[in-house]
Amino acid sequence: MASGYTPLPDGLPSPDAGPQSFAPPLPAGTQQRRSLWDRAKAWTQARVRVPWARQAQEAPPPSGYLTLIPLSDARLQPRDTRLTAAWLLLFAMFVAGAVFITVPRGVSIGEVTVKTDRIAWNTTKSTYQLKLLARLPVYNPNYLTATIEGDLHILFYRTVAGRSQIERLRLPPRAAPKVLEVAIDASEVPSDYILAILSQCSTFPEMLIFFLKGRLMARYLGMRQHLATLDTYFLINCKDPSVEALQADLLPQLPSRIGSGAAQQLPPLHTG
Repeated sequence: MASGYTPLPDGLPSPDAGPQSFAPPLPAGTQQRRSLWDRAKAWTQARVRVPWARQAQEAPPPSGYLTLIPLSDARLQPRDTRLTAAWLLLFAMFVAGAVFITVPRGVSIGEVTVKTDRIAWNTTKSTYQLKLLARLPVYNPNYLTATIEGDLHILFYRTVAGRSQIERLRLPPRAAPKVLEVAIDASEVPSDYILAILSQCSTFPEMLIFFLKGRLMARYLGMRQHLATLDTYFLINCKDPSVEALQADLLPQLPSRIGSGAAQQLPPLHTG
């Protein structure tokens, strides 16, 4: 029975026979030369080791064993990075909070007021006794405890009438403010100035002018901060010592030469 196909002429390849190479034939000695070169190269690599030559590493043969891994094995589960991210976020928040809390903030002092605690006269012995109470409002904006220390000096014109050492005092966190009360005995003037004090208290306007100077230092987490130098003056009423001493900024009626000129004549204060 005829298949309906026309037979190909003799000598033509069949299309079902697969691809046929149409490259020109190589010379007869090429295969022999290649085999000789390959054998020489293999012999050299087997017997001569060149330091810079790359050694061909053979792949290990398969072992033929099978390993069964349970589905609950952690290696088959995708890594959950949420826990790691949460720990990193908590650590970053902890570091930021620690920096915010421990960063130093400047300690400052508010308006200093002076009050007469006791005043007494002895005209027979030409002596007097004057005890003052200085109030210093201190602001501590830090979130941790700070300390403050320093010294205060009361001057009657150029001479030191009294001094007080402020030992290290604790300032609570976020103090706004903490009032420090410092008692000062201003009765240590030399005898040359006592007559001037007695005469000023016995004549109009019966008031004494004193100067307050001080140097304070704050400590916070081992760091020291030198606060602004205290330099002001105040008046004491000899007739009514219970009246709080008037500060310099509350005395517009005083002549400027008393408020500023006398303060400018004071020598620099040197302490211990």
